[in-house]
Amino acid sequence: MQPDRIQSLHERRLTELARESALAPRRRAHLLLHDGPHDQVQRLIIMLQPGSYVRPHHHSEQWEMLILQQGCGDVLMFDEAGCLRDRIELSQRAPVVQIPVGLWHGFVVREPDTMVMEIKPGPYRSNEFAAWAPEEGDAKAARFVAWVAGAQIGTTWPG
Repeated sequence: MQPDRIQSLHERRLTELARESALAPRRRAHLLLHDGPHDQVQRLIIMLQPGSYVRPHHHSEQWEMLILQQGCGDVLMFDEAGCLRDRIELSQRAPVVQIPVGLWHGFVVREPDTMVMEIKPGPYRSNEFAAWAPEEGDAKAARFVAWVAGAQIGTTWPG
């Protein structure tokens, strides 16, 4: 990105991003809107498809804001042992959620081409993943996605 140019996301680029996410093994694609990891505000567009595994994680030094652009999904809150504590629908009726520092969370995609803008303070810090959640690429990850799609509040991932 060039800092002296206005960024504009056109339908053609969003269509490409949707295609990239549908073909990606992770079932999602990212478009960075910031210049790099040292920017004071990290912001990106994430296009997700059903089946994408967003491994539960937290940020011990950052809050995180998700702003729905299209589609639908659920923001999931867990305790440190993997018990589902809350589920908040991210939809056109409720398109913004701010996740506080230290809260274990994940996301489940409800509709194809779900797109969110993620904003958090910089500089970039890696996600701190829950030890109880399967690693990305693990055979159990697909089982986790299926479980969490219908899991009731108060239930714990059986592993």
